[in-house]
Amino acid sequence: MPERPDLEYVVPILARELVGLRVVGAAARKPVVLRCAIAEVRGEIFSVRRQTHAVVFGMGAHDLVILPMLAGRFELASEAAKDPGDTAARFLLSDGRVLRYRDDVQMGKVWWTTPGAAIAGLEVGGVDVLGPEFTRERFRLLAKGRRDQAKVFLKDKSALDAMGNAYADEVLFAAGIHPKRLVSRLSPADLDRLHDSIVAVLRNARETIAARSPPLSEKVRDFLHVRGRKDQPCDRCGTTLRVAGIHGHDAFFCPTCQPDVDGRGFVDWRRVGGGEGG
Repeated sequence: MPERPDLEYVVPILARELVGLRVVGAAARKPVVLRCAIAEVRGEIFSVRRQTHAVVFGMGAHDLVILPMLAGRFELASEAAKDPGDTAARFLLSDGRVLRYRDDVQMGKVWWTTPGAAIAGLEVGGVDVLGPEFTRERFRLLAKGRRDQAKVFLKDKSALDAMGNAYADEVLFAAGIHPKRLVSRLSPADLDRLHDSIVAVLRNARETIAARSPPLSEKVRDFLHVRGRKDQPCDRCGTTLRVAGIHGHDAFFCPTCQPDVDGRGFVDWRRVGGGEGG
């Protein structure tokens, strides 16, 4: 999924290119992504903004909301150019170009809705983790009373705006905290380290992506330390990286740098030769 650092690169480009133009036609190539009648999407684009992990195109009386999910991406092209096979939806613009939403696994979602309408999973409410209000003290208050695992907490967008699978893994690695560690067992020092890692990891990712200046449709992840690197050596200590299952999602981690210090019965991958778990 495009996460916050990806969208903070993509959204300003879309705003620069699209604000002031009109959508004069729309069609779906992969209707499974639709949560609306796409033929109704028309009008001037007044703004483009990020809302958690979605992109919201403000169009006056309506918002066009696109949640890329796992593999969604955007692309601007000439109307005459042939659509790639993974084009899920296309929006014809008044300057003769087309905004494509591409999604080769068709997990994304497209809504045409009134501004402020509730969309499950996209509610705004979490503290901006790159804003001045995200202090160590505020983070400790957010963690107080949590009974879930560290990775689950980091991904809770009602608490924190916003992290997904990839950057939650990177933050936990930077902080040296096992993804299954219970938040209630984290010490004040652990929480401060986790807070600082959130800010540092997301800022570094944002700066790295901006410096690379990739095409809109390209997701840059080759600088990550653990995500997507199962069975490869840890950059820090050389231990083989592992994957754990958490609530139906995977979590990449280093069993040495992120030990299960609570000994809650999870597999100790430092003592075995391979496989998944944690």
